[in-house]
Amino acid sequence: MEIPLEGGSHGNKPKVALVAIFSLIACLGAFLMGFNEGYATQTLDELNRTLGTDSIRSSAIAELSAFNAIFPVGAIIGGLFAGWASDTFGRKPSIVVGALPQLVGWAALSVAHFVPQHIGFLSIMLAGRFLAGLGAGWNSLCVPVYITEISPVKQRAFFGSWNQLFVCIGYLVALSLGIPEGSFHYYYVSLVAFATNLLFLLTMLFVEESPVWLFASGRSEKGERVLCRLRGPDVDINREIDDINSNMIQAESLSLSKSFLQLRRCSVMSPFLLSIMLMFFMQFGGINALAYYASQQLDQARVPDYRLVSSLTVGGTLVVFAVLSVLIVERVGRKVLLVASSVGMMASCVMLAVDFYLVRSSSSSSSDDSQRYSPLAIVSSVVYNASFSIGWGPLPWVMMSELVPTSVRGISTGFSTALNWGFVAVVTFGVTYYEVVVHPYGEWFTFGGIMLISVFCVIFLLPETRGRTMEEIQLTFESFSYRRYLFPKRDRSSTHSEREPLLYDRKVGNGLQYM
Repeated sequence: MEIPLEGGSHGNKPKVALVAIFSLIACLGAFLMGFNEGYATQTLDELNRTLGTDSIRSSAIAELSAFNAIFPVGAIIGGLFAGWASDTFGRKPSIVVGALPQLVGWAALSVAHFVPQHIGFLSIMLAGRFLAGLGAGWNSLCVPVYITEISPVKQRAFFGSWNQLFVCIGYLVALSLGIPEGSFHYYYVSLVAFATNLLFLLTMLFVEESPVWLFASGRSEKGERVLCRLRGPDVDINREIDDINSNMIQAESLSLSKSFLQLRRCSVMSPFLLSIMLMFFMQFGGINALAYYASQQLDQARVPDYRLVSSLTVGGTLVVFAVLSVLIVERVGRKVLLVASSVGMMASCVMLAVDFYLVRSSSSSSSDDSQRYSPLAIVSSVVYNASFSIGWGPLPWVMMSELVPTSVRGISTGFSTALNWGFVAVVTFGVTYYEVVVHPYGEWFTFGGIMLISVFCVIFLLPETRGRTMEEIQLTFESFSYRRYLFPKRDRSSTHSEREPLLYDRKVGNGLQYM
């Protein structure tokens, strides 16, 4: 069935106004994820006082570490089930479902302060953080997948980068609500998040379902109508429909067991492993060590007005350079930005390590705090967050949806997202203990070494996806040379059915055939 054109020509460019509106609504989920991270940083000092302590190095370190780590633990569980749910029930319903536990979680965080008992207060706070993490982890998968699938090919990374931009905006807003110190208590901050979450939940009810999922679930007619609405009535969408269908297995073949079997194929396992690699470097570059404990890190470096500086250097820099990333990502390419991001993060990690070492040395030789401060900590934080925002912040989420085929996208992105939040949990819970063993300068030297390794991995292992259709990306992994490069010992005398995916061809009807 050809889509009729209501005036205009086949060469008209697709309209993006509706895509922008739907992406903006979906990005409220990303805003809440960033708000969650900024909330932990903004409330840490006040929670110290509430728990009866005045230092993160006090006896409450386990409780405070648990408060931060329980959020990614919930996100791991959310990420694991979100992939299956988004494939089974659709992208839009899954995003709506993900907003529900967050709503309950923020409500719990808002009322916990009024519970008099210490155990009751702590239990409600941990439960609230867990539920907020569950929803954030769930939608950290569903939101970028949804945005990628509704976006035109040439604007895919542009709109996909909005996800990280709104994470950064949410983080900055949460940090800013705590300035000046004590002006806005953490339970009021929770109410702001609750209201935002409610707005997110209600507005998501009015967006369109992903046309890619509609085709994959066998609802081709509705998929064509949605795609026509998204691109505009004067645009020929038949080529895009052909591209969707050529990378899609019919819905009855997308059972959970068959999706796992698909992962055994080299052309599916390769992008799956690359997605995991991207998530590993994203988190073990140290971003959450700086994001969750920004104020404490700068306080240790003897930075004056460290709470204000934390908001400006961490939150402000993330937002400014996330905007820059949105503007240049489709012009420069994914690999170039990731390498540049790695180099910048590595350099700033080394600078932070040197600064912490100098602070430690001066501490032992002088009791005058004013002699211990240098601007190196602020410069390093700015460079680090700027570098992260142009590459490792937005691009792993964009490429996670680009690399894997539609047939296993839910399973693959679910595992990648769960592992990503697992890495967050390891970093946020372990960083305070790791510092005790190797000191802060050893911690940042470690992060710098990891980013050095990431440079070589991106250059030699990751294919470029800028401006390429899903079919072209998958042909990269199907190609003989790429398979031999990643799996040199594998038997390459495979049959046609092993090499080629079983695809749905809309031109010959609803049957399955080899393409």
